[in-house]
Amino acid sequence: MNSPFLLGIAAMSVVFSAVAIYYITALKNGFVGLRRLERPWVALQCGVASLIVGALTVPWLGTSASIGILHLVQILAVVVAALFILAAMVMMKQAWTIGESD
Repeated sequence: MNSPFLLGIAAMSVVFSAVAIYYITALKNGFVGLRRLERPWVALQCGVASLIVGALTVPWLGTSASIGILHLVQILAVVVAALFILAAMVMMKQAWTIGESD
C-alpha cells in the first residue's frame, strides 16, 4: 500500500507545509498590533498544521493494525484544514474591506 511515490508526496507536503507556516508566521507578525488583521493568519496556520497532521498519517497507513482509525484521522484532518482555510479566507475578506471609519 505504501509506495515510494506516496511517501515522497507525503514528505514533500510536510516540507512545503512547514515553509508555508514559516511564511504565514512572518506575515502574521506584521499585524501583531491589529487583532482584526492577525486572526485570519492564525486560522490559516491552524489549517496548514491540520494538513501536516494529515500528511504525517500517510506512512503509517500500511504498517498499522488500526488502518481504519488512521484513515479516519486523515480524513478529519483534511476536513478541519479545509474549514480553517475557508474561515481564514472569510476573515481576510472582512478585514481587507474595513472602512476608514472603522
